[in-house]
Amino acid sequence: MKKQISGALTLALTMASATFLIGATQGTANAAPVATKFAYGASGYGTLLRGGQVPAGSDMTAFKPLGCTNLAGVTKENHEAASPLGGFGQVSGVATKVWTTKVGNVYSSWARNTIASVSLGDPSLGVIAITGLASRSRAFHNATGFHATTHTTVAKITFAPAGMDPQVIDIPNPGQPVEIPGVARISLGTTFTQEGATGAQARANALKVELLLSGTTLTVGHSQATIAGGITHGLFVAKSYATKLNALDANLTSGPTPLTVMPCQGTNGIVRSKKIASVNLGGQIVVGAVTSSQMGKQTDNVATGWEKATVARVNLGGGQLIITGIVGRASATRSGATLKTNATGTTIGQILAGGQVMTFPDTDVIEIPGLVRLEQNIITKGKLGIKVVALRITLLDGTGAVIDLGSAQIAIKRSRLVV
Repeated sequence: MKKQISGALTLALTMASATFLIGATQGTANAAPVATKFAYGASGYGTLLRGGQVPAGSDMTAFKPLGCTNLAGVTKENHEAASPLGGFGQVSGVATKVWTTKVGNVYSSWARNTIASVSLGDPSLGVIAITGLASRSRAFHNATGFHATTHTTVAKITFAPAGMDPQVIDIPNPGQPVEIPGVARISLGTTFTQEGATGAQARANALKVELLLSGTTLTVGHSQATIAGGITHGLFVAKSYATKLNALDANLTSGPTPLTVMPCQGTNGIVRSKKIASVNLGGQIVVGAVTSSQMGKQTDNVATGWEKATVARVNLGGGQLIITGIVGRASATRSGATLKTNATGTTIGQILAGGQVMTFPDTDVIEIPGLVRLEQNIITKGKLGIKVVALRITLLDGTGAVIDLGSAQIAIKRSRLVV
C-alpha cells in the first residue's frame, strides 16, 4: 500500500498540476461580457463534510456559484487561506473559480477548484496529509454540438502514524480505494459528463475520504459546469414549493418541499411537476397532497412563464384547525423592456376552526388567540418579477414556528440579445 515517491517526481507532479491549472486550453475570458444564445451555470467548492459525526456549522469551503446567465466573459472567484474541518483537520490554500468564455464559435462554461493541502486526523493517532489537489469541469458548444469534459489531479498523499515519520500512500486507482486501517478509506472522486442535443453538463470531485472512526465522508475538490441552448429573449429565475417551516429551534425546521427550480432557459413550454402525498411538519401539523409545478417558454420577442404550488389540506392540533385548497401562483411575461406580473390563481379554499367556517377580513389576517395567526395573499413585486405566498401560518405556542404554504416566485431577466 505504501509507495515512495522521489523528490523529483513529486516536483514534476506539482508542476504538471500548475500547468493544468493555468494552461491555455482553459480558454481566455472576454474583455467585456458578450450576450449569447446559451444559458451557463457553474459552481465549485474545496471541501464538504457529510454524514456521521459532522459538527453543526460545517459547510462548503471556498464555495462559489455562477447563477443563471447568458453572458460570456463573466468570472467569479472565492479563496480561503485556511479553514478548519469541523475538528477533523484543516484545509489550506483553497481557490474556486467559475467563468464563461466565447473563443471564436466555441462557447464554454468552466468551473475549477484547487487545494494546496488537506490535513486530517489527530497527532496522537495519526495524520493524513494530501497535497496538490485540483478539479476542473467544462461544458461547451462548438460546431459539432454540446460537449463536456472533466479533469482531476492529486499530487501526493502521506500518513504519519503517532510518533513516526510520514509514509507515502498510493494514490488510489479508479474503483480501488486505499485504506489506512482504522483511520480512513481514500478513493478517487467521481466524475460525470452528459451531452445531448439541447445541452451538456460536467461534474468532478478530486477525492473522497471516509473517516472510519466518525463515519464521516469528506468530498474534496468539487467543480461543476453546465451549458444549454434556447436563450432568445429572457432568462428565467423561478421556483416554487408547497411547504416551508422555520422555527426558533433549528431541529423543527423543514426546507422547501417539494422544491421545483426552473432552468435558466425555461421548460420549452412543457409543464413540469413534483408531487408528495403528505408532509409531517412535526408536532401536530400534517400537510396532505402537495404539488409544485412550472412552465416557461420564449420566442425572439416574448418570454413568459409561471410557477404554482398547491396544498390540498392542512391539519393543525389534531383537527382544531383544518385548511383546504391552498394555491399560490406567480406569472410573468417579458416583451423587451416591458415586464408584466400577476398572482392570478392564488387562492384558499376553506378554513375550519373548531368545526366552524372562517373567512378572511379585508386585512387578510386572522388570529386565533393562543393557537395561530393566519395571513393570506402575501405578494411581493420587484422590477424583475413577483413572489407569492398563498398562506402564512405563525404558531402562537411559543415555538416561533412560521409555515409558508403555496410559495411561488418568478423573475425574467433580459437576455441582452438583439433581435
